[in-house]
Amino acid sequence: MSYNERTDMLKFAIYLNLFLGIYNIYLFYYSSYLFNIIIGSLNIGVWVFFRDMKLVHTLLKKKYGNKY
Repeated sequence: MSYNERTDMLKFAIYLNLFLGIYNIYLFYYSSYLFNIIIGSLNIGVWVFFRDMKLVHTLLKKKYGNKY
């Protein structure tokens, strides 16, 4: 798997976290389960901290070395 494919997969996973977070907060609004707000907040937090792809590039280079 190439570096660009890994980056695209990470972008997809990051946006998936955003949508799941919004959906969990929506579920919290209707069901008032504390679990939904916690998971939703964590998912949105992942999106907030990883939406800048510079951090993702740095993590991939650290994990796979400078060959990419």
